[in-house]
Amino acid sequence: MRPAQWAGRAMYDDRRLPPGSVRRYERPQPHRYTMPDLEAESGVTARTIRYYISQGLLQPAYGRGPTAVYDADHLLRLRYIQQLKDERMPLNEIREHLNTLSPEDVAVALKIDMQPAAETWRRFRLHDDLDISVRDRATGERPLSHDRAFDLIVEYARSVLEDLDRRADE
Repeated sequence: MRPAQWAGRAMYDDRRLPPGSVRRYERPQPHRYTMPDLEAESGVTARTIRYYISQGLLQPAYGRGPTAVYDADHLLRLRYIQQLKDERMPLNEIREHLNTLSPEDVAVALKIDMQPAAETWRRFRLHDDLDISVRDRATGERPLSHDRAFDLIVEYARSVLEDLDRRADE
């Protein structure tokens, strides 16, 4: 057996693959799919998935038989294959194209953000001892009802604080 090859910080292991097929990306994936899960998520039948694996369009599953699992890369590649088929690209050209792409490249092609959106928070001081933090969405969109709710919360909090200050002064 050949040792695993290193490409930058990612590790590739192509020992189990037929010549000319997609290399396995070995970064740990947080979610695994069974064949029925992969079918449901991708809309592709198990028979077609197995065919794509045999033709080198997809990497083999992790494990064998009913305990075999698939990762997010399998799902993304299935969606990308379908998109390329819809554009009338032949399977042999799809295979050649997929062999040049990393999982991140496939995600970019599908316009999927693989990184969580950065969160920013704004802090509003209501009193010397009381602040409210509000998360801003990465998209910049917030429902108007949330803005109105925030205004009402601030208005109520200030009235309560004023009442407490008045009582403390009496």
